[in-house]
Amino acid sequence: MNLGHCKILHHEMNSLPMFPLGTVIFPNQRFDLRVFEARYLKLVSDILTAESLFGSCLIEKGHEVGGGDTRFGTGTLCEVVQSQRLGENQLHVEVRGVQKIFIEEWLPEVSYPIARISEADDDIQRKFESKSMVKIISELEKCYSLIYHLQKIDSKPPNQKQFESLNLYQLCDLSPLGQMNRYKLLECESESQRGMLLLEMIIDERETLEGLIQIQMKDQ
Repeated sequence: MNLGHCKILHHEMNSLPMFPLGTVIFPNQRFDLRVFEARYLKLVSDILTAESLFGSCLIEKGHEVGGGDTRFGTGTLCEVVQSQRLGENQLHVEVRGVQKIFIEEWLPEVSYPIARISEADDDIQRKFESKSMVKIISELEKCYSLIYHLQKIDSKPPNQKQFESLNLYQLCDLSPLGQMNRYKLLECESESQRGMLLLEMIIDERETLEGLIQIQMKDQ
């Protein structure tokens, strides 16, 4: 994290523009946003003239467009890497997750959502030092092989060497999991807890995929 990020997070609680989404964003994850709603076009415009930082959190109920949603309490500090205008009232925004945050309080909304947030004590290791890491990578490799087989994808699935260079959050992002499971991983209080939970989840996913292949073979 650079010094610009630290200026926001050094205080116990700080207000931050928020962009609730239907997907969980992890620290170190890169993702693309297509922004078209007026209030979020305003949000992007405002932050690009300042620190280029905003918060993201998973929507619990409701939708991204139109407001009226309810939101989960753990999210991610995000940084705009670059933006590009796609047309009238549309932006393509490339974003990077920076650090886990807690939403302490939602503030009165003027142009877009704003919340008081606090920093999570969440040290991101370049490589998760655990015996579980080898098992996580092995199970993840199996999952992708099964997915490629089920979907009849001709190209080769990701292999062990490609996964070994990633940290735990990046492996969480690449795991074929639903949004609630992704949120549970983000919410974990330690790397150790997150690693054990991820391993459990991808073993379950691998077993489900194996079951689907067996059903597929019986139907042939």
